[in-house]
Amino acid sequence: MSVTFYINNKKGLLKFKAPLTVKECIGLSSQKIAQFSFDESAEDFNAENFYNSPVTDYTALLFGVYRQSSRGFELFYEKELNQYCVRVFTPSTKEDWQIALSYIKDLAQKMESGIVSEQDEHFTSDTIESFDYEKDILSGLEICKDKDNFTTFGLIREVVLNKKIVEDFISSGTPVQAFSKFYREIQYMEAYSAKQRFYRNNSTDQIFGMYTLTQETRTILPYEPTVEFRNIEAVKNEDVKTWKLSLCVINGDPNDPNSYSRAGELEYSDFIKRLPKEKYKFIDAAYIVVDELAQKEILALLEE
Repeated sequence: MSVTFYINNKKGLLKFKAPLTVKECIGLSSQKIAQFSFDESAEDFNAENFYNSPVTDYTALLFGVYRQSSRGFELFYEKELNQYCVRVFTPSTKEDWQIALSYIKDLAQKMESGIVSEQDEHFTSDTIESFDYEKDILSGLEICKDKDNFTTFGLIREVVLNKKIVEDFISSGTPVQAFSKFYREIQYMEAYSAKQRFYRNNSTDQIFGMYTLTQETRTILPYEPTVEFRNIEAVKNEDVKTWKLSLCVINGDPNDPNSYSRAGELEYSDFIKRLPKEKYKFIDAAYIVVDELAQKEILALLEE
């Protein structure tokens, strides 16, 4: 679910101007826009090539303002229509909408163009920030309210909503603010989001999923693992025979990667059963944050 806005590219004497580069798309904004499509710390990321490439090289780019955006917004270019398109997800937070609308305003001014929404509403750069985004947030929450578990994708980590959580937003009296605060706090929570990895057992040819929990590291983990969206094209839920958790301890300087060692592993369901309830709490309908565990607590999980 989303709302898309269309801004015509600027015309030259005989034809439309060349589509902007990524750097130009970011630079035209009056805000501190950053991209969230690619991991810039990855070894194969070439910043110069990326920022100097045209926006048309990408299906869509995910933009936002760090520490303010929760879901961000997408920018892409429709070659056949010579239009820039800005897509805002439903539901997005209040801050997401304000940042996106401000970006649309700057883009329309740069292109000297009007703005048309997918509902065929017409705006100018002077009127776009009057768009009734609260109505879209509320309609999105109404849809989520009818779902047992509804997964939404944030800039940093996904968030799973359910009827109880959404009903709490609505009963608060300020649902837009309650939802926005809830979502933003999850995105910028001071905790490590454990990454799921998959392996194949050579003797059985079965696939198992694996998470890692490390000593003294506050960690976000699923309560009941499923294949996350970013991996769904490579692995399906029904392909995963079992889920496991690898437990690591620190023997020496925490700043030295060589001091980390694997203490053992557990079936994921056994880990949840053994984990003391006072050591974790739910942050949404599917994920928990596990407090920092000392080495003796890590080893105790393995010894039960």
